Amino acid sequence: MKHNFIAVLILIIVGGCSSENEAGKQSETVYFPLKDYIEVTASGLEGVGIIKELNVNGEKEIIRDTLTSENWLKELDFFIKADISRPSLSASYETQRSPEYLIHTLKEGEKGEVQKIVVKFEEKIIKEVSFVIKNSNMFYNSETRGVIFNQSLTGKLDHYVVETLQKVIFLKPNKMILKASVVW
Repeated sequence: MKHNFIAVLILIIVGGCSSENEAGKQSETVYFPLKDYIEVTASGLEGVGIIKELNVNGEKEIIRDTLTSENWLKELDFFIKADISRPSLSASYETQRSPEYLIHTLKEGEKGEVQKIVVKFEEKIIKEVSFVIKNSNMFYNSETRGVIFNQSLTGKLDHYVVETLQKVIFLKPNKMILKASVVW
């Protein structure tokens, strides 16, 4: 009887430890915190200039401005919207890691607008961050691609590009390309 009690006690302890490890593994699934990254980047851009070229369906406009960190957040909002670091998405993406890349890809059969996020590293400095967002229903299709390019030596934002293609049924597609450079 004494041996049975000890055996049951050991099973309970071992079983409790293994369920803690499984929970730990689930919490380890962390995606690149894109929103936090953009917020930190924007805070370092207070009073920094921007030159951007906006091309909407072939009509170009060039804008030069000096932005506050709050305006930089608005400027980089496409990237904030691509953030997947939410508990509701914790099992929705496959992650591939290497010394140069961190890639999050939406799993087959999972629902989500953000299809892919790629973070490229160069000697542990973030060199590029890109995303692909797709949204569609019976009447509307859109795809947005964006990429941030950072300076190799400093890791500071250098320039970025966002392209969006929207197609509403029975209407011509709308294409928007935004190219922006930081003026340090």
